[in-house]
Amino acid sequence: MDRLSQPHFLEDDRGIFTSSYGPFMLRSAFQPIFSQNAEGHLTIEAFEALIRAQRGGEPVSPHHFFSMVEPADSLAIDTLCRELHIRNMGRLNRRHARLFINFNPGLFTAGASIEAEVAHMLDVTLQAGLRPSRIVCEITEQGGDAATIDQLVGGLRRSMFKIAVDDFGAEDSDIARVDKLQPDVVKFDSAWVRRFTETSPGRSLLELMVSQFIDRGITVLFEGLEEDDQIDFCREVGVQLMQGFALARPELAPTTFHERFPEQGDRAEPPVMSLPRRLVAPQLTDNPLLPDPQRGAVAARRRSVPFGRRSR
Repeated sequence: MDRLSQPHFLEDDRGIFTSSYGPFMLRSAFQPIFSQNAEGHLTIEAFEALIRAQRGGEPVSPHHFFSMVEPADSLAIDTLCRELHIRNMGRLNRRHARLFINFNPGLFTAGASIEAEVAHMLDVTLQAGLRPSRIVCEITEQGGDAATIDQLVGGLRRSMFKIAVDDFGAEDSDIARVDKLQPDVVKFDSAWVRRFTETSPGRSLLELMVSQFIDRGITVLFEGLEEDDQIDFCREVGVQLMQGFALARPELAPTTFHERFPEQGDRAEPPVMSLPRRLVAPQLTDNPLLPDPQRGAVAARRRSVPFGRRSR
């Protein structure tokens, strides 16, 4: 479609980009992803990028917006959203935080389109002043045959992007997906986690799975955290990265997070966030999402609890 062959981006007086599709104005929102050290200092390690659409000045839900995208435009809109988020990430004044963005393998129909998409994203990333290793590509389970997924993940890895498996729920297909893709990050499905934390056997299973992923060098991220006890559970079982309304809600770019949670080194005292209960998320020296300057300065803290039945 001509209007999407060369997406149009507008830059406002703050340096933030917007774009459009038909009657919809498109903006970037970012939700922080946190770790916390033993002293209780909360650190933003990454952001998840979210699209926010408006029509006639009124907000439109993401579900409604994407339902209005013509099938022939789906890949172009997917690409446009990623480019918009990467451009805006370059304007957030974060030198080390990563950016999580979505990829739907089912939208790609030929190897050439995958190569072109990866090359385009690499170009956009470098133009935004970001290292490819700061971009974490979430591979959804929506569509895409094995060959397409392999080519997409292989191309992203060769360009030094990170890989995440989204919506992990411990089904056989989810486990096979992790074994196949060997991701840097596994994001646990929030509804699945909530359900399993309601019972002792479920909590034990989650604890075991977190420990096994960490032992494999895979970073574990729990999203959708809305309650203090969920945060406590993350601390207890060693979840490295956390995301949810209990920590921070998404904000439209440019966000206030740089003022509220400045990066380490931007001021003498590291930021502290007061929570009803303190969480202590262990950080690993081989954690692919730790800011580069922190590697080597953070002691490795692998969990030494033996496998077996435990309480999460």
